[in-house]
Amino acid sequence: MGKGRDKRKKAKGSVPGGGTAKTDRKTQKNEEKAQRRAQKGGEEDDIDAILASFHLQEKSKLAVRVDEGVSPPSKRVNCSLTPVQDGKKSELILFGGEHYDGKKIQVFGDLFKYHPEKDHWSLISSPNSPPPRSAHQSVLCNEHLYVFGGEFTSPNQEKFHHFKDMWRLNLQDSSWEQLPSKGGPSARSGHRMVCYKKHLVLFGGFYDTGSDIKYYNDLWIYNTEDLKWTSVGKASSGPSPRSGCQLVVNGDTVYLYGGYFKSRDEEDSDLPVEKGTVLHDMWALSMKDYSWRKVKKSGFAPGPRAGFSMAGHLKKAVLFGGVSDHEARGGEVLISEFYNEAYTFTYDNERWYPLSLRIKGTKKKEMETATQGGAQAREDASREALNRAATRIQAVFRGHLVRKAYRLYKIGGVVSELLYSPAEEGVVPSRDVPRPRGRINAAMCVLGNDLYLFSGMVELGDKEVTFDDFWRLNLKALDGWKCLQAGTVLDSELQPDLSSEDSEDVP
Repeated sequence: MGKGRDKRKKAKGSVPGGGTAKTDRKTQKNEEKAQRRAQKGGEEDDIDAILASFHLQEKSKLAVRVDEGVSPPSKRVNCSLTPVQDGKKSELILFGGEHYDGKKIQVFGDLFKYHPEKDHWSLISSPNSPPPRSAHQSVLCNEHLYVFGGEFTSPNQEKFHHFKDMWRLNLQDSSWEQLPSKGGPSARSGHRMVCYKKHLVLFGGFYDTGSDIKYYNDLWIYNTEDLKWTSVGKASSGPSPRSGCQLVVNGDTVYLYGGYFKSRDEEDSDLPVEKGTVLHDMWALSMKDYSWRKVKKSGFAPGPRAGFSMAGHLKKAVLFGGVSDHEARGGEVLISEFYNEAYTFTYDNERWYPLSLRIKGTKKKEMETATQGGAQAREDASREALNRAATRIQAVFRGHLVRKAYRLYKIGGVVSELLYSPAEEGVVPSRDVPRPRGRINAAMCVLGNDLYLFSGMVELGDKEVTFDDFWRLNLKALDGWKCLQAGTVLDSELQPDLSSEDSEDVP
């Protein structure tokens, strides 16, 4: 793979005396050879040919083109959704992603913008755009959009290419430029990156060639002014190697939560078996001295899960979705539970709370009138509150942990404070409101006071269903999710794959 890239890079390199007829003929000949190779026979595992074809298409672009009012982005996962709020400008930028239709996988390199005030999408086509990719990171910093890393998968999923390039999008004219990446992080995907002042902070990720897999816990800082990387080293006393974690910034602290890694068990087996491990620890990184501190789990934190999304809002972070696997029937059946619940992590007290959706309901006096009837009515109301608390505990904990939670929180005491965010007068919790289905790998961000959620994926037996729905939740009112785009997934597609006998999934 590396040799192919080097050869192509050399073929495209500048030649002394450029501009002569000889150089032009040589360049044209090389491009024609590359085009024939890229279009030859449809070898789906030839990543070099596919990327070469993309570069040739990029050369045909002469200027930035913006198509307004286009159809929303198609089904995809592992794309990036970045909020931009600069004066009068308020928009979301969506880039990349991938979609598996059950036979082949398609990796995207398109760039969309969503305009909330107009509720429409625009598609931007620019010369010198980054190659298609998924599981990359896209961050707004210093009035530019920065994209680093990611992966490209061949249509038949036989080969993978991990990127280690850095790109910058000019928000004023929508032009791309590739930035120097020498001395920076190795090629990877599944890493996480956030903006701290005028720097990018990058952590973790993985590199998988199919025969070799590596997970990272290194920390890198990128200066957006001098365009240079600085290695802070591996987190020897901090988080373990992982991908798929989430980072949020609060002041001079970067919080890290969760993650995932796979290891190969090569003992007593002719064929190495991969074992996945879901992490649910939390760490705080001080940007003053780059020291890590483990954060104690406090309040009602989400249970272990992979593929969740997370975004910061004011003095808290919001977590949504994810999946957890549970064995049943003595390990014969694997049940995958996909979540559509949300949690908040407050920075001030470093405490977790379930995020309760609320609708405008009965005022306090009316609620008291409705429950009049003496001690029996009050007892019934109390029992109902305890039942809700018990249900929530059972949804979070499993097995002996349920009993432990009952003893720890002494149902009826402070449990309501732990289970629900503080509710305003005249607002009552409600489950009878539209909300996104449980999913993993959704693109999520916060713009102003609105949380936006796009796409994601759910597994039903051996079948993968990718979404293209689009949702908004006002984090101030918490008055329910609003579906901005229903998507194209049919109800029939969300039926379990009955051909799979060894798994069961709960969306």
